[in-house]
Amino acid sequence: MPAFEATSGFRLYLLLFGLLLVGCEDAREAPRLGDWTLRTDPLPLRKTLQVSETENYFFGSIRDLDVTSAGRMVVLDGEATHLKVLRPDGTLLDTLGREGQAPGEFQFPATVEVARGDSVYVFDAEPDRLTVFTPPPAPALARSMTITREQGPRGTDAWGSLQTVRVLGDTLATQFRPYYAREEGYRQPAPATWRLLSETGVLGDTLLQERRKHISISFEGQGVGIESLPFDRSTQVAVGPDDRFYHGWTDSLQIQATALDGTTEVIAHVPTAPVPVTDADRDSALSPIERTDIRQQFTDAFPQTKPAFTDLVVANDGRLWVRRPAEDATSDTVPWWILDPETQTIHQVRLPRDVALAVVQDGKAYGKTTTEMGAPAVVRYRMEAKD
Repeated sequence: MPAFEATSGFRLYLLLFGLLLVGCEDAREAPRLGDWTLRTDPLPLRKTLQVSETENYFFGSIRDLDVTSAGRMVVLDGEATHLKVLRPDGTLLDTLGREGQAPGEFQFPATVEVARGDSVYVFDAEPDRLTVFTPPPAPALARSMTITREQGPRGTDAWGSLQTVRVLGDTLATQFRPYYAREEGYRQPAPATWRLLSETGVLGDTLLQERRKHISISFEGQGVGIESLPFDRSTQVAVGPDDRFYHGWTDSLQIQATALDGTTEVIAHVPTAPVPVTDADRDSALSPIERTDIRQQFTDAFPQTKPAFTDLVVANDGRLWVRRPAEDATSDTVPWWILDPETQTIHQVRLPRDVALAVVQDGKAYGKTTTEMGAPAVVRYRMEAKD
């Protein structure tokens, strides 16, 4: 009997010790960042598609892309001045538009968006025109409209350019960026704004004002040279599935959502440790700048730390994908954090440095990249279930 009690006690001790180890391991694997839990075990992400050149097509340049509800990829080829609609397996389904000035034709198409119901919206920046196509797989020209806007004297905040048009439910919004005044040297530029856009193409109220810091502008004759300071701070903006603008100033990891009525809510605020800029980072960033005066300006203003994040994509399940700064300038991959506002949990994935994500939908992440030969390509990843 005593031997049995000793054995049982030893087993109980082992059980309690094991639970303690598991608890310690969980604590190590899930550190806290404020109210958020950071999972250190990477989320499995598998590349399921990379398409660049096929027997039927190749990309001249990929300016933008979006995805329909059926997984068809709508790719804006800036060099070809048209859209390529790809099936989920990457084969070519259709092309939309061509170079020209007539309805359904483009001069400088800037962005493409697949709206609710899979209608395809294309913004052409040269004539400030929005073109709408009916949903694939049988797309056709539905309508087009030219955007009218006020213009003051060149060099004032009223003179500028439209950068993109986004669809928020039944409402349109556009990004307006003022032109730079003709003054020499380094300065902070005027902010871009997001404004409502009527169905007749008239600009309305301002919804959101962006910020940008550290830029150098120089004028030579009639031309303008613009240099952005590496590791500068800016406003990242993305449209969420709830028809709100998600945005954050990249100096810290705080994401807000602004509704069409102007109300703003903080969606995520994650305290992060600053990532220092190394001497190698600084030398690599400054060496390509040829103008001595601009290089000196940037040397004087160079930030000591990297932004908390540099890209923002809102998935159709409401999770926020943010690109975090790379720890090592020579690394081939960079970390992305996936923030789940409902559980306040952060998952981590790593993607190649040259992948620019554009869409996350139904557990798949779509973006653009380049091949080993330097050709533009569309890439797709799938989140795999854990064992």
